[in-house]
Amino acid sequence: VVMTPYERNLDFWRQLWRCVERSDLLVQIVDARDPYFYRSRDLERYVRERFPAKRHMILMNKSDFLSPALRRRWAAHFLVVGVEVIFFSALRELHRQHRIT
Repeated sequence: VVMTPYERNLDFWRQLWRCVERSDLLVQIVDARDPYFYRSRDLERYVRERFPAKRHMILMNKSDFLSPALRRRWAAHFLVVGVEVIFFSALRELHRQHRIT
């Protein structure tokens, strides 16, 4: 495993752990095209072990790249492993906001 200088920064990890300790919900924002590449299962495992009452959620951005059938399959998959999923498209939201203003 090769760690970037950012990942070797101890202050970063301390801040992350403090944030996790104070939060009721862990939300990971991942790219819907490859959610397992961006999802941190180590972070989820740590939170489950230390804080079993905390909820986990994955926000899948760029969900406009997924078909409705594929969204349903991902939602079912993450439901089985105990993680809530929200599908979101920042691009679609940006277009929606421009239509409103």
